[in-house]
Amino acid sequence: MHGHGRQDEPRRRRGLFRRLIGGVGWLLSGPADWAGARSIGRGAAAIRGFAEAARSSEPSDGRFRTTEGRFDLRAAAFLQGATVAQLEARLAARRRQTVLAAYAALLIGGGFTLILLRTLLSVPWTPLRLLPVVWFVPFCLLFFLVGFYQAMLNFQLRTGRLATWREYLTSGEQLWPR
Repeated sequence: MHGHGRQDEPRRRRGLFRRLIGGVGWLLSGPADWAGARSIGRGAAAIRGFAEAARSSEPSDGRFRTTEGRFDLRAAAFLQGATVAQLEARLAARRRQTVLAAYAALLIGGGFTLILLRTLLSVPWTPLRLLPVVWFVPFCLLFFLVGFYQAMLNFQLRTGRLATWREYLTSGEQLWPR
């Protein structure tokens, strides 16, 4: 069985004329085929699928358990096939990583900000003076946001509970990662 619904039917050979014009058969098709209507449709379907995936809320990763907002180390260690001591060691290592990442991102953001200020003070007063602002402000903001996010992750690891950014800012504890 060939899977085409035909059994034991000999395959028909293409004629000489068909073989000669087979490579330029697209010329005989319509303008929609020339424009790639099929590939445009497939691309639109892919974009639609990406948009649906982005809008849908996926369930959170269940490998790290929380109970009432606090980390459940015993359950998480069991699910990951490790002991509680091993998980605590991993969390301590991750906490050190977040400290390094937070300070590095904040330092780079501060460096970009200083470069921006130096450039603004050294460029003559012209309309082109705004170009460095447009170029550097997104990088400054990006690095400050990455640094803030890493500091918030460090706060969550330090306190052993999940926290939103508002809880992090209003906690009263030290905001700087340690």
